[in-house]
Amino acid sequence: MNPYLYIMKYLSFLVLLISFYACKQEPKVYEATISFETMGTFGTVKLKSDTLINSNQLANDIDALLLDVNMGVSTYIDSSIISHANASGYWVEDGNSLPRKYFEENLLTSFDIMESTNGAFNVFVKPLVDYWGFGDFELRSLAKKDSVAVDSILQCIANKDVLIKDTTGCLQLDFSAIAKGYGVDQVAYLIDSLGFHDYMVEIGGEVRCKGTNRDNLVWRLGIEEPDEEARSIYEVVKLDNKSMATSGNYRNFKILDNGQKVVHIINPKTGYPEISNLLSASIIADDCMTADAYATACMVMGKDTCYQFLLAHPKIEGYLIYSDAEGQLQNIATPGFVERLVD
Repeated sequence: MNPYLYIMKYLSFLVLLISFYACKQEPKVYEATISFETMGTFGTVKLKSDTLINSNQLANDIDALLLDVNMGVSTYIDSSIISHANASGYWVEDGNSLPRKYFEENLLTSFDIMESTNGAFNVFVKPLVDYWGFGDFELRSLAKKDSVAVDSILQCIANKDVLIKDTTGCLQLDFSAIAKGYGVDQVAYLIDSLGFHDYMVEIGGEVRCKGTNRDNLVWRLGIEEPDEEARSIYEVVKLDNKSMATSGNYRNFKILDNGQKVVHIINPKTGYPEISNLLSASIIADDCMTADAYATACMVMGKDTCYQFLLAHPKIEGYLIYSDAEGQLQNIATPGFVERLVD
């Protein structure tokens, strides 16, 4: 046999052999998608792993975790820690249960963000939320929506001292602008503790991602176009080991008897629903709790103030969609957020 042909056959066989073992030894990838309901909305976990995933057990663990979280932070559960606190006026009590831990973490973080946003985020906004029909009570008599009543509520919100009993009886805590993000973080911590490194956790549109998706790409999330009726993607963002939350006025609103639209973002400084050309604010932060709170604060601040605030706080990035003078959609984003946009 021609030595050259022999060598070529041998090399071809060797290449095939190496390719065979390489394919054979490639680790199997397991995937799971877990859906659940919590906090009056829906949630999803997507993850991949090189080991088997016990989806049923993980789903049970997530449900148990979020039950404890809700027992700490939900005003819609009469027996929750926050409901007891609002009923009694005592917000600092002894106890070391998990629901109390979750309550206190929401409370302390809320105070920090209240201070950093100069009150644009306000954990005591619940009486105003209820007053305008977005909380525990339905909006009924519009004739009573007057400046005297609003001013009365604002006086209550302004006089706060959380370390002593509320003698006025009107201070009420509300974690709705931070709790979903907090729930996302807690689920992510649970998944981390189980040894998973590639996942996406979402609750009501608030998201936290780590690692890569099934295609070994950094997770990609969509920002919705601000539209009251249709749902479409306005922008796509790459999210690696970060969290993102979006707040907007374009879908959660009520129409009053006089035809006025009342949006769910209540300005805790004026006492009235915030009306501005800022339609949505998407915030990226290390944790989803922070992103959630600052997204709400930005909607209260308005476009220009929010953008300047974001530039002064480099640990968070923002993408703002607003309406110009001609009613056309426009956007403005911090440099760090722009770097994450998918072309």
